[in-house]
Amino acid sequence: MNIDSARHTSVVVSGWAPVDERRLFLGEGARFLETGISPVPQQEQPGTAQHPFVLVDIMDGCLYSTSAEPGAGLTLQGRVQEPLGAVAPVRQHSCAPDGRWVAALGKGLALLDRSATGELEVVETLGQPAADRSSVPLRMNDAVADPHGRFWAGAMAYDGEAGQGFLLRLDPDGSIHIVLEDLAIPNGPAFSADGKTMYLSDTPTGWIRRYRVDISTGELDAGEDFIHISEGGPDGMTVDAEDCLWSAVWGASALHRYSAEGELLERIPVPVRQPTSIALSAAPPYRVMVTSATEGLEEPADHDGRVITAEVSVAGRPAVSHLRSSAQEPQVNWAGNLTYSAARLERPRSLEELARLVAESAQVKALGSRHSFSSVADTTGTLIELTAMPRIFTLDAQARTVTFDAATRYGDLAAALQAEGWALPNMASLPHITVAGSVATGTHGSGDRNPPLASSVRSLDLVLADGSVHTFSRGDADFDGAVVSLGALGVVTTLTLDVVPSFEVRQDIYDGVSWEGVLENFEELTKAAYSVSLFTRWAGEDFGLVWMKSTEEPPAEVLGVAARREDIGLAGGPPEFATEQGGRWGSWDQRLPHFRLDFTPSNGDELQSEYLLPREHAVEGLRRMRALAAEIEPLLLISEIRTMTADEQWMSGASGRETVGFHFTWLQREAEVAALLPRLEEQLLPLGARPHWGKRFATTDIASFYPRVGDFTRLAERLDPQGTFRNAFLNELLFGSEPRS
Repeated sequence: MNIDSARHTSVVVSGWAPVDERRLFLGEGARFLETGISPVPQQEQPGTAQHPFVLVDIMDGCLYSTSAEPGAGLTLQGRVQEPLGAVAPVRQHSCAPDGRWVAALGKGLALLDRSATGELEVVETLGQPAADRSSVPLRMNDAVADPHGRFWAGAMAYDGEAGQGFLLRLDPDGSIHIVLEDLAIPNGPAFSADGKTMYLSDTPTGWIRRYRVDISTGELDAGEDFIHISEGGPDGMTVDAEDCLWSAVWGASALHRYSAEGELLERIPVPVRQPTSIALSAAPPYRVMVTSATEGLEEPADHDGRVITAEVSVAGRPAVSHLRSSAQEPQVNWAGNLTYSAARLERPRSLEELARLVAESAQVKALGSRHSFSSVADTTGTLIELTAMPRIFTLDAQARTVTFDAATRYGDLAAALQAEGWALPNMASLPHITVAGSVATGTHGSGDRNPPLASSVRSLDLVLADGSVHTFSRGDADFDGAVVSLGALGVVTTLTLDVVPSFEVRQDIYDGVSWEGVLENFEELTKAAYSVSLFTRWAGEDFGLVWMKSTEEPPAEVLGVAARREDIGLAGGPPEFATEQGGRWGSWDQRLPHFRLDFTPSNGDELQSEYLLPREHAVEGLRRMRALAAEIEPLLLISEIRTMTADEQWMSGASGRETVGFHFTWLQREAEVAALLPRLEEQLLPLGARPHWGKRFATTDIASFYPRVGDFTRLAERLDPQGTFRNAFLNELLFGSEPRS
């Protein structure tokens, strides 16, 4: 075992520490989840911080979650009555897991969910392939979902007898296939980013074998011996963002890290004798979590059986969700008001795979956080999510830019920037949405001197319809048409944004301001702080409240109303869902959004509309909406008025003019809201209102409000002459074809 230390420095950059003091009998199944899971049911403690790591204690049937910080502890998510080998989330339409798992359980596979009382329970048995295969008792062992959503699980004899074990594959259509037999203890199925290579260890033999995978069918080739470990048994494995294979080595107090060619890059000592599985975080700060076991140890010592953690310099890739076929799991948007028309949903694991998918597909649209309430991202062809792509975060302090992958959410980017002492100049109210999706639809924050979010984009890379990659940079002739692109030009893969030094903000709420005061003092109100939002329900003599986000001391009173000292919630939500108010200073990332990142937004409870008016008509727009209060208020959760300065993006709602946004969050009463929207538009469109592309509206006469729409459609037709990235929504509104769905 020779390692050239001059060529390979350690990727572990801190000492090892236990996550929890308890010792597990057979810890396994360590996984890092992209969005995390609430450590407790939301009804018990809403807004709690998410746990991105999960693991199991196989023989006790326990599923745990944790942040994997030293001393953070393990939270029991649930216990089942059979051995629990490993789990994978089943993807839902929401931006966070909902508690459902596919599990290697007992003698087969099952779907787990929470009961009405919060207990983890089997809600569907998917198959029992280990029940009658052998005269010796068998159980399920390690399992993982591959980059294409198939679930691979190993089975073994309880005593590890050679030749009794096997590997199976669960396909999205629910069919189960035995793919390898005559194994002893199959462990750690791990896959390359593109899903074309599978690594499988058979622990007692010391071998890790490598198989080529037909990604269209999941079929394996004959495989080859890849790595032999003599100091112990290869156990759980994972592949990091540099395509290096990690293996826990049972009995050797070590992890091994190998190149894709099989070269041992590093032997990593760990303070446990029997490490069993490995998970690496996919978002900074990067961390590795290792499970271990006390099984067979007479005298557990050091951290044997504990879950341990350390900081590392390399990123992992998030665990892939098991995909169920469209017949089993319809794909819907965040709010549940739209079921996508797509024939399939793909989650490519590499740029090459993404390019191939796009080039081979007749119709393509990319999804972000699915927070659009309109059908702007719908397609009858292939939907693509980028959550399985390699994660990117590169800060250039000298250039004052940050470059990141298109699956990045605003809240995650903000946290990473704040940790380095940098900031974004503005954010949307909800930090859970992706940056790429936000700028593509013209989403904005607030502030008289703050333009919409797309103005911070310095450059972006897109995969075009032919599979090629094109970079648009500020200063290019077509750059102002490429950022707010409505998904009509290509699939964004990376973005580079301007950053500024970190700054502090405080939030102050002035509740109970009058309609008369707002109408007479609108200009003074919106310029009184770095960012100002006005919230109203339109009815009554009181307008509602003024929400100021200040970088300097705010006024003690606004329109005769003093600032509240207590925090409030929005639209009836509890205060703990919102970012801190009450005049308490905090970093920009914890104050510019209205909502906390560690609060998982509810789904299916609302609709949204927004109209962006020229600033000079804002007060008249307020008067007109107030006159419709009797029609609006019964369907309304809350309205928010926000300001922004002009930008140069051709298809932005603030293109070429100072703008005020009238935002409506509705009860999810689809038919009644749809009937009301033409009434609002009768009053607002004559004032020059532009509907937000990602929200609900009625008009089809949008193009006339954008002076550069002709330039945009010509750019789209030049880059995508076959209309690969167009859909019914865009064809009706901009390209003059089939009706919108």
